Amino acid sequence: MITRRSATALLGASTIVSGATLASAQAPTTITLWHYQTGNRDALRAVLDQFEAANPTIKVTDVLKNNETMASEIQAAAMANRTPDIGQVLGRLVVGMIRNAGAQPLDGLPESEALERHILPNFLAIGRYRGRLYAVPHSFGTPVVYINRGILRDAGLDPDQPPRTWQELRQQARQIRERTNKIALYVAQGGRDVAAQQMMTNTGADMMDPDLKRATFSTLETIEAMQLWQDMAVKDKSYGTLTERELGALFMGGQIGMMIQSIATFQEARRNAEGKFELGIAQYPQWKSLPRRVANSGSTMLVFSRDAQRRAAAMKLIAHLTSPDVTNPWAVESGYLPLDPRASDSALVRDYLAKEPRWRVAVDQMQDTIPTARWPGNRVVEIQIVIENMVQALVQGRGTAAELVPAAERQVSAIIAQSS
Repeated sequence: MITRRSATALLGASTIVSGATLASAQAPTTITLWHYQTGNRDALRAVLDQFEAANPTIKVTDVLKNNETMASEIQAAAMANRTPDIGQVLGRLVVGMIRNAGAQPLDGLPESEALERHILPNFLAIGRYRGRLYAVPHSFGTPVVYINRGILRDAGLDPDQPPRTWQELRQQARQIRERTNKIALYVAQGGRDVAAQQMMTNTGADMMDPDLKRATFSTLETIEAMQLWQDMAVKDKSYGTLTERELGALFMGGQIGMMIQSIATFQEARRNAEGKFELGIAQYPQWKSLPRRVANSGSTMLVFSRDAQRRAAAMKLIAHLTSPDVTNPWAVESGYLPLDPRASDSALVRDYLAKEPRWRVAVDQMQDTIPTARWPGNRVVEIQIVIENMVQALVQGRGTAAELVPAAERQVSAIIAQSS
């Protein structure tokens, strides 16, 4: 968890250039930011305080919301013309926020050039829709393999040679199960559909067609990949099928060989492993010989203000939140990915990588990260549940991947066609 003290100390080292001195009599413009930074709220407030100090005519009210209901609350607020000026929304909900909640484009404004300069192009892609930019990444994650190095040694494996492919991972997981009788692998689902997306996009599939009108994830390679998950669970008995809460606790307690989870969990895993087991980190496995290609997890920031003055103030804050002076310290303290294409050149990031080389695995994987599927329409949760149910049926052996994956694709396509 980031503390206000640590965030202020890191951010205080950055040079912030204030705008022109404004008359003290000028009334400030107050903007509202809805977010779900429960564990990092003090750090976020420190960033906002810094922004206000550099922009004395702008005040920011931050409102903590529930991650799971954020999108529906913004959509309801839009119907009443009471949206926040800025909202933090999961990346897969961006298109719905544009279509159903009136998110405003971010390009064509004075700060737009800075966004393009300070954010990796493949990260910015998540916010582009029909040729315009509507959202910027915030608290982005990429999946990695967390390794209990002691369990791998007990199984006769070399923890310095982690699995490079899913095929190798299955072999190592089988060996862990056979020689230690422990659960070898737990894949965190990441909010119902994220893990399945990451598995399928890694095989080269696209979740939807370019027009976002139908699902397209049922390919021969994705069916084979999802069948591998089932085989690990049903045939090999190496894949964990308990609840997410139970499996997460077991890994953190040193009882599971490997866990696939977002790098956002790194700081928590590092703290939990201290004094219990030796923690290693490896990149997300490739599918056969294909290049690694994994969907991001995490959130975006969107602007909903229609008032010109508040929209301009909101855009200034967006530019501040995505500047390297903010994103590099945020990444180092939280474990999330930095956004800047030149982050590794930063003294702060470079020093942290020297201190904590395990984090480099995620930084090196930034170029392999692609936008998560941005489900259209107003029935996103139903789509997520379809994919979640498909995974559950697979790992419980209730049908083969050749049956379950095409059926899920048809269901998702039908929901997209029926939703606005």
